[in-house]
Amino acid sequence: MKVLYMSHRYHTNQTTIMKGWVENGHEIRFLSQYAGKVEDYTYVRPIVVGYSKLFMAFDYIYVHFLKRKDPFAIDMKLKCGVPPLKKLARYIKEFGPDVAIIRERSIYTICMNAICRHYHIPTILYNLSPVWDEPKKMDFAHKIVWKLTPKYRITPTNLVGIDFSGLVKDKYGYWAPFLMEPQVSPEEKTYFADGRVNVFCIGKYQERKNLQMMIEVVEKLLPKYDLHLTIAGEVSNHFHEEYYQRVTGYVREHGLEDKVTFYRNLNRQEIAEQYRKADVYVVPSTGEPASITVIEAMAFSVPAISGTDNGTASYIDYGKTGYVFEDNDKEDLTDKLEKIICDRENLVQMGAAGYDHVKEHFQFRNYYGCIEEILKKMDEDQKNQRG
Repeated sequence: MKVLYMSHRYHTNQTTIMKGWVENGHEIRFLSQYAGKVEDYTYVRPIVVGYSKLFMAFDYIYVHFLKRKDPFAIDMKLKCGVPPLKKLARYIKEFGPDVAIIRERSIYTICMNAICRHYHIPTILYNLSPVWDEPKKMDFAHKIVWKLTPKYRITPTNLVGIDFSGLVKDKYGYWAPFLMEPQVSPEEKTYFADGRVNVFCIGKYQERKNLQMMIEVVEKLLPKYDLHLTIAGEVSNHFHEEYYQRVTGYVREHGLEDKVTFYRNLNRQEIAEQYRKADVYVVPSTGEPASITVIEAMAFSVPAISGTDNGTASYIDYGKTGYVFEDNDKEDLTDKLEKIICDRENLVQMGAAGYDHVKEHFQFRNYYGCIEEILKKMDEDQKNQRG
């Protein structure tokens, strides 16, 4: 099968999916709107299609003048970016895919979906909106968007948090989980380096990642437990730098330099090395669409903790491979972290359970089965329309 992907960028969470396609004999092409700073091209090298010249001129004015004080202004193009239509159409026609998987509902997606329809290529939307969610908005504007974008969609998010109360299942939405290769088995894993419990956390140095709260939680537990916190984060603009200076300043002021270690802009190999050293992994963020790091940690036999405002919190088998705490609740995070670190033998058992959890639920066969099911439903829809 020939599979075409389109996304704003080639994210590292796509690597294992691309590996699965390639190793199972499929042909893959990946189109991206721009190239990220850190990307893994082992299995596919994206073709950067970019944006139309007119849009690029507008984007420059928007980012550098109209919204120069807004740290999220650069994200405007993800929803409103306009592709170079002739160039995009040429790439699609030349490849002739059996299915196109397109990221997010956006102007870019609307354009690509229209081109694929012209060439009778089935399309599947890929976004992070959960399968189980609040009822869809059905006003006129949203109906137009639903009509112009793919009918069926895949998402790595089954629900945000772990509570299904009041949620409605999208009948055209399918859970296609993030994938993760097992990395370090429980037998190979070394726990409690230097005799302490090592807590690891990854996140851009920005407010919503709650890194300050994470430091305060560890600080509160230090009188009872021998802990060390390692934070690895991205610093790629002055907003990140300002937050980095704030949290490192807190550590200095509170005399925690030997208990908290900071890293900036680590590559994938360096991140993997930190997972190898970790005993517990925490996602303290709020407003987290879907963090792949919870299963990344489990792949290294490390139990994971996440807040409820995370689209992959449900990847954690509560009480067996980790815990989920209430969003932005420092006391609850403290309680959940203590539940794991207070019993080192149980911590090791949770790490082993996490490793098995990854092997069973987050492999290419789980993802591929979802795509097969959608293509089967599309065939049934076409037959029903004809008959």
